[in-house]
Amino acid sequence: MKSLAICIGKGGQWKTTTTCNMAYLLNEKGYKTLVIDCDPQCNSSLLYGAKVENEATLYDCWIEVRRPINPMECIQHTEKGDIIAGDSLISEITSKIYDSTIKLNDFKSKVLDKIEGYDYVIVDCPPDLTGFINRSVIASVDEVLVTLKGDMLSVKGLADIYQVILKVKEEINPALTINGMIMINYQGATNNGKNALTNAERIANQLGTKLYNTNIRPCAKGQEAIDKCDFVVRYSPYSNSALDYKKLVDEFINYENN
Repeated sequence: MKSLAICIGKGGQWKTTTTCNMAYLLNEKGYKTLVIDCDPQCNSSLLYGAKVENEATLYDCWIEVRRPINPMECIQHTEKGDIIAGDSLISEITSKIYDSTIKLNDFKSKVLDKIEGYDYVIVDCPPDLTGFINRSVIASVDEVLVTLKGDMLSVKGLADIYQVILKVKEEINPALTINGMIMINYQGATNNGKNALTNAERIANQLGTKLYNTNIRPCAKGQEAIDKCDFVVRYSPYSNSALDYKKLVDEFINYENN
């Protein structure tokens, strides 16, 4: 099983959209894939149609110390795929780590190490870097996958998360690698789009990682899919975004096989 965290230190970078669409397509191709929603806003859980009230959530298998539940019991099997739902209480992790109730790498020992039967676990991370959610996830997963618009603000968000990655790699998780970067919201015909791609290519080279050849284009159907609490590859499989996500997953699988 390989675990991947999709994260960047800024909102609006299509982390949840990429998580859900990639997981759905990997499942379609026969790679059993589980999504873990680590964002207290629970957006992945919402798109999956998962229950976050009166159900075992990520909080119960990761942070709850009075009555911890095995993560396999927290998995919800929805029509769109399997997910461990998020929980607003996950935001307690910062205070729990400060008072030594839990450890920074407990996400690995309490959650990831106890999950069985999956080829991939994809973790949807929040944009907040001030707390310990992202640090805990990065300290536990095998690889980080970064989504990036390529504009100035997203480049700043990448710089912030990269500092976290370096620190965690040095102190806790030496085997951690950056799987690569994905250019999202790509508008290649415009000057802004061309500049964003140039920025992304330059940054990937500086970080010693790859920029995926597939860029994800925006489309109206993508926003409609979110409004309908669905994935664009299900809602409109021949739209630009859906076609790009399919191509991206093919590229991802080829890279994994190689």
